[in-house]
Amino acid sequence: MAEAILFNVAAKIIESLGSKALEEIGLFWGVPDELKKLKNTVSTIQAVLLDAEEQSAVNREVREWLENLKDVFYDADDLLDGFSTDYLLREMMTRDKMAKKVRIFFSKSNQLVYNLKMGHKIKTIRQKLDAISNDKKFHLEKRPEEIAIGARKRDDTHSFVLEAEVIGREDAKKEIIDMLLSDSNVKENVGILPITGIGGLGKTTLAQFIFNDEEVDKHFHELKMWVCVSDNFDVRKLVEKILESATKKKPESFEMDTLVHALRKEIGGKKYLLVLDDVWNEEVRKWDELKKLLMIGAIGSRILVTTRSAKVARITQTIEPYSLQGLDTQKSWCLFKQVAFENGQEPVNSRKKVEVGKKIVEKCSGVPLAIKTIGRLLSLEDSEAGWDSFEKNKMAEIKENDILPTLKLSYDQLPSHLKQCFAYCSIFPKDYVMKKSKLINLWMAQGFIKRSNQNECLEDVGHEYFMDLLWRSFFQEAKMDYLGNVITSKMHDLMHDLAMSMAGSLITTIDSEETNISEKTRHVSLIDNINFFSKIPTSSSKASRIRTLILHDKLRDLRVSCEAIFSNLKFLRVLDLHGGQLDLVPSSICKLKHLRDLDLSQNLKIEKLPDSIKFPRGITKLVNLRHLYNDQCHGLTYMPRGLGQLTNLQTLSTFIHSDSAPEDSGRLSELNRLNSLSGELVISSLRHDWEDVLLDDKGANLKEKEHLQILDLIWSGLNEENMALEGLEPHPNLKKLRISYYGGVRVPMWLLSLTNLVASILWSCWELKYLPPLSRLPSLKSIYLRELEEIDYVSDCSDNNELSSFSSSAFFPSLGAIDFKYCPNLKGWWRRSDSYNVDVNTTDHALLFPRLSNLQVYDCPMLTSFPMFPHLEEGLYLRNARWKPVQQTITNASSSSASSTPIAFSSPPLSKLKRISLCEIPDLKTLPVQNLISLQHLTIRNCPELKSLSQGVQYPTALTNLELTDCPLLDLGNDEHGWKGLKSLISLEFRGIPKLVSLPLGLQHVTTLQKFRIDNCSSLMAISEWICNWASLEQFTIFRCFGLTSLPEAMSRLTSLKTLEVYDCPIVL
Repeated sequence: MAEAILFNVAAKIIESLGSKALEEIGLFWGVPDELKKLKNTVSTIQAVLLDAEEQSAVNREVREWLENLKDVFYDADDLLDGFSTDYLLREMMTRDKMAKKVRIFFSKSNQLVYNLKMGHKIKTIRQKLDAISNDKKFHLEKRPEEIAIGARKRDDTHSFVLEAEVIGREDAKKEIIDMLLSDSNVKENVGILPITGIGGLGKTTLAQFIFNDEEVDKHFHELKMWVCVSDNFDVRKLVEKILESATKKKPESFEMDTLVHALRKEIGGKKYLLVLDDVWNEEVRKWDELKKLLMIGAIGSRILVTTRSAKVARITQTIEPYSLQGLDTQKSWCLFKQVAFENGQEPVNSRKKVEVGKKIVEKCSGVPLAIKTIGRLLSLEDSEAGWDSFEKNKMAEIKENDILPTLKLSYDQLPSHLKQCFAYCSIFPKDYVMKKSKLINLWMAQGFIKRSNQNECLEDVGHEYFMDLLWRSFFQEAKMDYLGNVITSKMHDLMHDLAMSMAGSLITTIDSEETNISEKTRHVSLIDNINFFSKIPTSSSKASRIRTLILHDKLRDLRVSCEAIFSNLKFLRVLDLHGGQLDLVPSSICKLKHLRDLDLSQNLKIEKLPDSIKFPRGITKLVNLRHLYNDQCHGLTYMPRGLGQLTNLQTLSTFIHSDSAPEDSGRLSELNRLNSLSGELVISSLRHDWEDVLLDDKGANLKEKEHLQILDLIWSGLNEENMALEGLEPHPNLKKLRISYYGGVRVPMWLLSLTNLVASILWSCWELKYLPPLSRLPSLKSIYLRELEEIDYVSDCSDNNELSSFSSSAFFPSLGAIDFKYCPNLKGWWRRSDSYNVDVNTTDHALLFPRLSNLQVYDCPMLTSFPMFPHLEEGLYLRNARWKPVQQTITNASSSSASSTPIAFSSPPLSKLKRISLCEIPDLKTLPVQNLISLQHLTIRNCPELKSLSQGVQYPTALTNLELTDCPLLDLGNDEHGWKGLKSLISLEFRGIPKLVSLPLGLQHVTTLQKFRIDNCSSLMAISEWICNWASLEQFTIFRCFGLTSLPEAMSRLTSLKTLEVYDCPIVL
């Protein structure tokens, strides 16, 4: 990175020196000649930097020359950034007519002093650069910036697709799954199986493949956990991670005794699967300490360990390790073809590429990471000569099984701007989930992102950088949001090693007390609870070099004042103190005038932002600030006045206003000119601001904020003024809108102008009664209505023409999810209008949602009329609701009346549905299960009128989990064939079924059952001897079955049974 970044630093300096800001400020300070000379010197040096970078790999003198050059280049960049900051300050003061302060700041006496000072600094830097340039005792060729192999054109788009399968590892997957599920040769409750192999073979990917396998999921249905271990084998930290994976939330305490107690509660007695990925620890003592805590799982629990170390495998194993080998020739070539050739097919018109490609694949030794990375690189080289040259000149130097140099070949071919972006990622710990938007912001803060013209948005260019690195396999494990956009990714640990190697001393990650910051360090991250103050340099000269400071974990000593430390970090661009348990933000932040990115999020006790963000004094130091994260600062009660002067702001997580705040607190008008805001904005405590909202010249001006994607409007209480929301109209580009605690009766019609809206959420708007016709929002994918007590219909039938214009394909064409919760007066979708002859029920039944996949209706007991939803796939969840709309969908979609709709049904209604949960459904009398052939989970609770599961339950052959609870009239019958089709059932629970006298005879055919629970079935007299057919049963629980007289003798033949629990069955006991 040191060499690669210099070319870009030089380009940045030259660009700055040619900018309007520097030209004007140079004239103002009287130093234009010095700036011109500096530009010429830097341009002369930049011309030979690419040749120097190439020679530095083999020439120590060139490497030393570049090191000397690097420090002076950074000093020049800092100085020019200071100039640009002064220009921004002058522009801001002039714009706001602060004549007195402008005169003072730019007075003749100040100008003379500053002139001499700046002129001297510029001259000193230029002389240093001249001396370094003249000092070189070697020849360097001038070379323009090369277009590296695979440099992508800006107008190219990425067709990145998440890989659904792992090529060439199907056999390995099957073997390891067999080993995990087998009880043979496992003496302890918890078996430990290591997967070993060299880096890059895909051990982690294979483990993920196994972890997400359907058979494995069924076997370990109680609990599955995944923890990345990496280099630092700290038992307390690992217990934290295991708990977080098990509970999906961070532990509340970090004391070891508390953590151990919580671990026992979570995994004790459960059959679990735990993956410990990338283990390096070879100390038996540390491993035994962790192992002792994990042995409390139920019989059949497994720990899957991935490691490069054979010694690690030996000390952890209780099951013979699986040694993962490289892909064979055929599978290696198959993987290479997939990434290197169009459509994964060998090119028919280029046998030379095929011939060369096979030689290259052979050199990759069957290592998937090397094959994918080199394949991606060559896919962007069109000429056969380029392939031939790469194989003969680059691959020839690589030794067999030497993976890191193979990966470096791809790094060497990256454009210089991608090199520095990739190397910068080593500031994160291994296995870190990198959030795309945050990473792009960090790149921008360091000046890594360059645009080809002023009309380009830096965020869009950064997105291209990110996707390019992902496409080239430098990033992996990408995750997408509900819009289909990549939002996070990780780096393979070998790629992380490569990034660290390329970054060198520029980046220091402090993960132990032994790690220190060198004089060359520019970017610092602290991991774990390291002593913060002992690591940050106290000397001004060393501290001032630092441009990035990121805290990756809660550092408790941040509560202590750290004024002195921040005072010395005067060239800091990024300061990340998230989760630092801060009580107050240090006011010394006002001195960080180069700061671009400030993260104060998750500091729950912060009550106010510091004076450094106030106008006019402190604001002079923060005019460069682009990103301010203050979400989850629950103690923060108001925003500072003057925030609106930071017109470079692109991220402001939360804007808070309070009526009880000091007089100098910021009003909503602070948002007026912040039109570069992007991403997500939360505006809270809106109750007392409605007058401010309505004033056009001082309002929030949300309509001009075209880059906002998500807007969250939160009122502090009821407000009868509908006008307040009228004045908060956002730009039509908005994707997600959430309105909470709004006290108006209507939602403004501007909602219909949001044609790009994907998700609409209305929460706790207790007075809201009328909604605009949401069906006019063609992009809408999700509707959430929660705690709307007064709303009785979703839309009005006020226009016959509008209703008649809907076809089934045009009615909510994109809607995939509906979530209605606690709308006690909601009756149906369409409100009947007395002015028109409209039958609401007919209207509802004539329309259907063409893409609706998930429907949740909780506590809406009056909802009886609803458009049809025959295509549900993900889930149907009803609680304290009516069954009538579901029955109408089943009946009408199946009847001849449905055939008149433009959409032809390719399958029966609800035949693709995977989950059903029904609770407190008073009108459910029988459950028609004939169509539910894809159903996997069925839960029915507290349905007092349910009498039968019609025609048995043999139809849902994919059903894995069935729970029937508190259904007093339910008669399961005794049909031998009624349950026969349940070939996948794993878990079965009967609770509170008083009519159950004996188990249905057909259950004897359900041989896949692993867990059976029967509770509070007072009429149950006996359990049949055929229960021995349940050969897979592992857990058998009987509670409160007061009429049960005995257990069958056949239970002794349940060879897989591991847990038998019998409670409150007095006759049996």
